[in-house]
Amino acid sequence: MNTFYAISEEGQEANEFEIPYFGNVMSQNQINASGGSIQINKVFKTATDREYDMKFRKVMYSLKPIYKVPLFLDYHLERYLGNPTEFLSQINYTILPLVERGNRNSYAKIIQDWLDVKNPKSESKSYTISTGDINAPFQIQQDSNYSSQVQKIKQAKESVNELFSLIRKDIEKLDKDIREDFELEMNYAVKQLSKEKDIQPQLLSIGELIKNVGLPIFTGLTSSGIFEMIKPFIVK
Repeated sequence: MNTFYAISEEGQEANEFEIPYFGNVMSQNQINASGGSIQINKVFKTATDREYDMKFRKVMYSLKPIYKVPLFLDYHLERYLGNPTEFLSQINYTILPLVERGNRNSYAKIIQDWLDVKNPKSESKSYTISTGDINAPFQIQQDSNYSSQVQKIKQAKESVNELFSLIRKDIEKLDKDIREDFELEMNYAVKQLSKEKDIQPQLLSIGELIKNVGLPIFTGLTSSGIFEMIKPFIVK
């Protein structure tokens, strides 16, 4: 069981800052394809750390008004039984990136401000490093492959948008939590692409999500030529 977050006791109603009790189990769709038909059965499994993180964000996003978020973070920090720096690291390196991927900019700003208060940055110092002969100064030359990489990324934007459009259509009838996982990765990929950055990590995550849900669900995607773009990223 994840120990970072405050979860209500079994049989007790959660307060506005607690994660409602769910018995450490999550439902998941199990896909059975046979005889040309697809059956979807709901099975239960032990919750993963990612699913605990998802429930934590869900409660945080439900808070009204939004300025209660620092109080929410304080509440969970005060009830964490381990070293407080571990909880701060969890928020900084796990929750904050997920919030940013979901384009929840207001929440990301509040979380970052909260972290700055709890863990003030040390004063930075600058250093001058000299290397090489004074008449032959050291130079950093950017890899010539970068320009071609940027060109490929620009050309791929239309294909990525088409890929994500097909995925959204195929998952529109799945559970909200599953759709949210896909949206987090796709939104962050689009954000990275707009900055002309590599989106391979996001495509790998999306490929893993496709595998977990079950490829037979993605009939629109697999029947399209764009499927070849994501196919190498589906974890075997």
